[in-house]
Amino acid sequence: MLEISRTLTSAKLDLDVNDKNRVTIKTSNGKYTIGGEPADDFPVPEEKSDMHKLEFDGHTLRRCLSKVIHAVNTDELRRNMSGVLLDVKKNELKFVATDGFRLGKIIKDDFKLKADVEEKIIIPLKTSNLILRLNNGNDSVVEFDENDLKVSFEDIEIYSKLIDDTFPSYENVIPGDNDKILKISKEELSNSLRRALIFADVITKRVRLEMTNDSIMIKADNPEIGSEGEETISSNFVSNSGDEDFEKTPFLIAFNAGYLLDAVSQMETEEINISFGSPSKAAITTPSEQLPNENFIELIMPVRVG
Repeated sequence: MLEISRTLTSAKLDLDVNDKNRVTIKTSNGKYTIGGEPADDFPVPEEKSDMHKLEFDGHTLRRCLSKVIHAVNTDELRRNMSGVLLDVKKNELKFVATDGFRLGKIIKDDFKLKADVEEKIIIPLKTSNLILRLNNGNDSVVEFDENDLKVSFEDIEIYSKLIDDTFPSYENVIPGDNDKILKISKEELSNSLRRALIFADVITKRVRLEMTNDSIMIKADNPEIGSEGEETISSNFVSNSGDEDFEKTPFLIAFNAGYLLDAVSQMETEEINISFGSPSKAAITTPSEQLPNENFIELIMPVRVG
């Protein structure tokens, strides 16, 4: 039906359905017939009265989903990561997504529950995308139990199964002691990473970052086709321990440039902060200033420097 309607230019369409569920579309100069199925066979969602209920304003649900959805795992083998975790506590709402290589987490600590429920559910990626595509900032009601999800806004209702698996214990991989802080322009870093991707290996997308006290050199190469590129941009890089001179010994680390660019792109401030521990430890990207009652981070695992 969709493919046919896209190609028809007629101002008027007549649709007829016979008792054998065949649909005939007539235009001023053509006729097209499609086989259908009985409407009674269409699965009707089960209405439940004992589901937990959360109410979201028009901004919160859409913002939180959109901030982390890029990090959802798309590998069907790791099913427990193939959706967005919604972690509901009495005065806190947390959305988390990860694919094992990067992680997005946003916490809203001004969320007030209207019901006595503290639960964790995993919303499938397709359902999350559907919510984002259809909800343009409308107030929403989210209802769920251990198996099913219902999201309502305006005159739309979305029904979905939840992912019946346990989300990874992600808190253990978020470093709390990264003592090296990079302060850099979001725009300059984003533009540099996009250029580096042109020269990086198409599979690994690896870029190397070499940081000194007041600059960062970004390098990428693809030996198979003989391409390489590097550029230096201004930044501020300090160690909270205060005993390291990065002019003498630059800090070297490598990332998948696509993942790093995704993380940087989610920041909404002109300047961003990236904290590091060691070249083998996860980096944490944050905006230079968090919004009120919000805490948003992007974690990126490094790759081998090579």
